[in-house]
Amino acid sequence: MKFIYKALMDLALWVYIRLNGAPLKKSLEELRDTPKTSILVFSNTALGDTLLSTPAIKSLRDSFPEARITLFVHKNIYPLLEGAEYIDNFIVYHGGYKKFFSTVMQLRHTKADIALLLHSNGPQDIPMAIMSGAKTILKTPTKSSYKHHLSYEFAKKEQHTIEDRLDLVRAIGGDKLTTRMLLPQRYYEHKKREILPEGALVVGFQPGAANIYKMWPVENFKKLAKMILAEYPNTIIAVTGSKKEHRLGEAIREADSERIINFCGKFGIENLPKLISEMDVLVTNDTGTMHVAIALGVPTVELFSGSESKETGAYQDLDRHIVVQKDGSYIRDGGAKKYRSAEAMKLIVPADVFIYLRTRL
Repeated sequence: MKFIYKALMDLALWVYIRLNGAPLKKSLEELRDTPKTSILVFSNTALGDTLLSTPAIKSLRDSFPEARITLFVHKNIYPLLEGAEYIDNFIVYHGGYKKFFSTVMQLRHTKADIALLLHSNGPQDIPMAIMSGAKTILKTPTKSSYKHHLSYEFAKKEQHTIEDRLDLVRAIGGDKLTTRMLLPQRYYEHKKREILPEGALVVGFQPGAANIYKMWPVENFKKLAKMILAEYPNTIIAVTGSKKEHRLGEAIREADSERIINFCGKFGIENLPKLISEMDVLVTNDTGTMHVAIALGVPTVELFSGSESKETGAYQDLDRHIVVQKDGSYIRDGGAKKYRSAEAMKLIVPADVFIYLRTRL
């Protein structure tokens, strides 16, 4: 079925280009002179990747205050960013080829001068950007078979993902840049505890992740929980995650059903920051909840081996965050991400994590 959908998309793209022409190839000098009345931003994947795009979006807002900025965002993430002060308009992505042509029509209504693809899934993303009508289309380094349609192709650099996305802002002349991830202002106004007990030291656990190769074994979270609760009697552990991760929370609760609370699936994405903001520290895999904590300024202990912290770890307030990075490259490399196992994450030992965590308790 996907083959049929892609064939229809390719046909529509061919017809569109025949009638309207392809996006213009431009030099870096020409990109800086491109009109910026309306800027269409694609960041329509998962939570963490969307938050990693917020520095670039805020930099667009500060660099081009008169521009109208539209964010093309996944429908599941939209409730979190709704009302963000640095975004003028939202168009929601329904996933895959769902509502493809009606979504393209919404994108066309933005009359975008530029489409910046900060993080987006192919094969739909570049064709959608082309059919939006934007004559300048830029994407972070990509292997997409459609990349020849981009106005300029960026080479992959050894740098943080946030810098990859800021490179697109720099390319069009943005000069008021920030590397800070941001949530809407309403989340920074949540001051007192309303969800978690007053007076308790709260350690958050995020045991899930979008990909298994980023997940620390749940048995290790259980061992860490026992260490924490044995040494700190005034501590409770709050486990967070999606409804699908509820079983992980229940497995961790086996360590102490009284002092471990399983919040997995109990909070919609729009309320997740309220829970995270009430934690004293979050022990977390490389996943969206980690980026929520970083954006809020909540201290983290970040677990990396299946992925690289230098690419997606904390990039702000570094004194608040501890990265536990093991070299799992010899385990994880050489295969597609969807086929990787959690073996690399087993290199991280609970006792070592506890030593780091104690400096935050």
